Amino acid sequence: MQIYNHIAHLFNYPKGDYRTVVEKLHLELQEYGESLVDDFLPVAAHFTSTPTPELQEYYIRTFDVNATCYLDIGYVLFGEESKRGQFLLNMKSEQLKAANDCGTEFPDHLPNVLTLLPRIEDPTFREELVVTMILPALKHMLANFRTEENIYRYLLKILVELLETDFKDTAFEPYQINQKEIECAGAYSCGMDFTKLKTKKY
Repeated sequence: MQIYNHIAHLFNYPKGDYRTVVEKLHLELQEYGESLVDDFLPVAAHFTSTPTPELQEYYIRTFDVNATCYLDIGYVLFGEESKRGQFLLNMKSEQLKAANDCGTEFPDHLPNVLTLLPRIEDPTFREELVVTMILPALKHMLANFRTEENIYRYLLKILVELLETDFKDTAFEPYQINQKEIECAGAYSCGMDFTKLKTKKY
């Protein structure tokens, strides 16, 4: 589970040196197979060979200015609907329970969600959160990238593969985002409370 702490670090606003976290990630990814190691190479090069000001500009260009996708899981699933408010309350409760410092970001901000995963004591709840909420949101984020060459798209793809590997053969059903509802409402729509998602496949 510690691998998700390291990936979270790469999704935060760029600060400091990345060599240590990149080296740790490279070693951890070897346990998942060579294909993921190969996918990580351009990501590693980006974070270890690019000056910090350029890393920051790239981050802002990706997520803030003409944002390619949003890093707040609840917004990806619910948009501006009131359902996101309930989701944020639930996430805040879990973050506080786990004593996970969210800094100035929302509790559903992707780096905060990733650092929460290793701290969740109930493995069933961790699996439910990942499969029903996090993975559908990440896949939707991937689909929103305008170019395939964006470094954060590579990182998202790696993250999805890691989560699918760690939570394979799950009995929980992923939420299916309804694209027609999104287009009609002008926002993401879900209508489910992730703390109550207990539907399983038998």
